[in-house]
Amino acid sequence: MSNYHVNSRFEKRDKRRKTNIVLNTLIGIVVVLIIFIGSQLILGGNDAQKTAKYNEQPDIKLANEENKSDDAVDSDKQQSNEEQEISENEQEDSDEANESEVNNDEALTSEPLEEATITEGEPGSGIVETIENPSWEPVGTSQSEPHAADYTKGSQDWAEMTKALSYATGIPESEMIIWFLGNNGSPNDAVGTISPKDKSAKYKVYITWVENKGWKPTKIEKLN
Repeated sequence: MSNYHVNSRFEKRDKRRKTNIVLNTLIGIVVVLIIFIGSQLILGGNDAQKTAKYNEQPDIKLANEENKSDDAVDSDKQQSNEEQEISENEQEDSDEANESEVNNDEALTSEPLEEATITEGEPGSGIVETIENPSWEPVGTSQSEPHAADYTKGSQDWAEMTKALSYATGIPESEMIIWFLGNNGSPNDAVGTISPKDKSAKYKVYITWVENKGWKPTKIEKLN
């Protein structure tokens, strides 16, 4: 009878031991599963964040490129505005210079003739009349002193003498034929024979050099 009880106790212990082993094994499996699933969730979350961050980078790059593009457009606009302003200033300066030149030419070609003295020429002299006007002024010069007349066509002197001939007669330089332009016996005196392009009249114009002021008409002879 005692052996039966002993065996029964051993059997119960063995069952409990086996049960504990099974429970411990199941607990171990559950713990491993929890750890595995948790690690997957953590790693998956990091991958998702990395993927999201990577996907956001093109947008950031695109935004940067758009900002650079906007800056380039603004720079081009600013440069274009500056160039336009410079061009407008240059145009204004050119217009002012042209206006000043036109006003100067108008002042030269609009001298009043009320003070002019007109004398009829002697018969057979080839001179129809002689005109002298005390209101005539020197036409101005860009040359420095001492001055030596240069009668070479195309020289500065030639240009300024031509201007004086036009000023005295009122014939525009572009409409003038110069038949002769040269010295009149003195280093500071010159004479030119001119006519308009239609050759409707012919004039002999005497001019003299005024120091630092340029050539000044002194007398006009209207020729036959």
